[in-house]
Amino acid sequence: MNNRVDLVEKITPWRESWKVHVKVVKLWYHKNPALDPSQNLLHMVLMDEKLHKIQATIRDQLILKFSVSLNEGDVYLMTHFTVVPNTALNRVTKHRFRLLFQYNTSVVSVVSPRIPHSGLCFASIDEIDQMTKEHNFLIDFVGIITGVRKERDVASYGKLVKAVVVEVFADGKRVQCNVFGNACDLLEYDKLQKYPRSPLVVLESFKIKVIKGGVILQNVINVSRLFINSDIPESVEFLSRFSVASYGFSRLVTNDLGYLVSKVDGDYFNPKEITNIQDLHSDNGDSHYFVIGTIKEVMDEPDWWYYTCMCGHAVVEHEDLYLCDACGSCVEHIMVKYGIQVKIQDGGCTGLFVLLDNAATKLFERTCSEAFLRIEEEFPVDPSVLAVCRSYSPQMFDDAVGEEKVFKVEIDSAVDPDYSSCFKIVNVFSHNPKSVVADDYINAMLYGPIFSPIYDSYLQYATGEDYKTQVVCDNAIQLETIEDIITNLISLNRCYSDVENGGFVFILGTISSVLKNHKWWFSTCLCGSLVSTNKNILSCDLCQLQCIDAVRRCFVLSFYSILVTNYYFNVNSNFHCFLMLWKVLLKGCDVSFKWKQYICS
Repeated sequence: MNNRVDLVEKITPWRESWKVHVKVVKLWYHKNPALDPSQNLLHMVLMDEKLHKIQATIRDQLILKFSVSLNEGDVYLMTHFTVVPNTALNRVTKHRFRLLFQYNTSVVSVVSPRIPHSGLCFASIDEIDQMTKEHNFLIDFVGIITGVRKERDVASYGKLVKAVVVEVFADGKRVQCNVFGNACDLLEYDKLQKYPRSPLVVLESFKIKVIKGGVILQNVINVSRLFINSDIPESVEFLSRFSVASYGFSRLVTNDLGYLVSKVDGDYFNPKEITNIQDLHSDNGDSHYFVIGTIKEVMDEPDWWYYTCMCGHAVVEHEDLYLCDACGSCVEHIMVKYGIQVKIQDGGCTGLFVLLDNAATKLFERTCSEAFLRIEEEFPVDPSVLAVCRSYSPQMFDDAVGEEKVFKVEIDSAVDPDYSSCFKIVNVFSHNPKSVVADDYINAMLYGPIFSPIYDSYLQYATGEDYKTQVVCDNAIQLETIEDIITNLISLNRCYSDVENGGFVFILGTISSVLKNHKWWFSTCLCGSLVSTNKNILSCDLCQLQCIDAVRRCFVLSFYSILVTNYYFNVNSNFHCFLMLWKVLLKGCDVSFKWKQYICS
């Protein structure tokens, strides 16, 4: 018995006897309102232990056979597929090929070894900002919601579709995201406002739309997914970054325009709001001030940190479980955050303050999780034994004594009853912070354009019969049926108003001549994209791989004598066309082609 398992990255169309050990990281049904609802497809993203992913598709007649045994998150041993090019309009993986399930495809659930990774691969906001043109790959993204605007429902295929515009913050930058359909239910104002700070959002399989001066993210209905405060390791990793943890995010509130917005404390302050510690005691309202003072002491308290949920709410430990009252659930992945009291002197007045997590992160230039690593270096204890670590505080606390900073102080209830006699420090600045005359850290964006809803395109999903030879090609058009096909295409029931915008048409004509003195062939990757040559090495820009199995295709420039019916142009004319020959079988002269119309006179 052959127990060898193939790696996903090695899959090519040249055989069907592939055996893969994979996790189903994403599963969805194809639904396109523009097409026959009976043409169902079940799609999956499969990931192996090397974290390489490939898309798989199950056709309508096989869905019942396989769907009962497939669950998202489970691991399977799968064998025997048809392998076809991954030429989708909205690709969820970067693999050059896709898998089509056959009747004899085998799917066996396995318990071990596990594949714990979620399958998410987040694009950075810098990578998104650098996009200058749209491409077919969908991306994953994670950030903090800093603004939400409800739009009027959008008409699409005879139905009204919900629309919401969201602003997402990551690593000091913001990007707009347009959300359509059922995903908008997760963005209801009352659901988002229950959290103590702006919620974290995970965007899975979103489209990048390039606009003048920037980019916008948009979901593909039935393909893209959105998660709020997702309890996964990737959320912990994102929130633990210094570039995120050093910012303070307020609870989402409604502004005068009816949008949900969040205050994001960055590196700006208002010099008109500078005051002294003595005046803070006389203010009983909810407001904030800036105090220039010197740290006299970092209080040596054992509980200088605490646990929180992804939503920012402190969690309660109960019988080895962590409970979040804000989310109303048990929390598997928790965060550690600072909760430090400091004495600050301003002139002859000294006050007791509590440093919130983002302010402490900026002051010590380390996140709380990084502070535990410092303890490991400084003390001979295992930092994973948190009960022991409570007795220690890192040396950097003492190093901060004597530093003069600008502190942003909020006058309202403290984060914990134990700090009721303290003022909250929500931000820390150096001696020369950037000044601003108004609170422009309050969200004031959300003005980008709204595009039409994007649906997954059925045209990208061919059946196994379309690839009998396992070679990249379109369906052959039998010569004896061309006239019937053309008659059907130009019937009054067909509309080709999109031809000028890049549509395809079929034209019945007679070849009058073929130009010979031009390059009549070109090379493509197996994925269908053009390949480039550099020092005799072929490479595919789309796959970003060296292309050792390029396919040569014909490109013939011809003149055609075409009789055009009055359903198209109302004239008899000669056209100068480009003919793309997708498949040429020399025996029998069976030619399969698709023409993209170029009218040159």
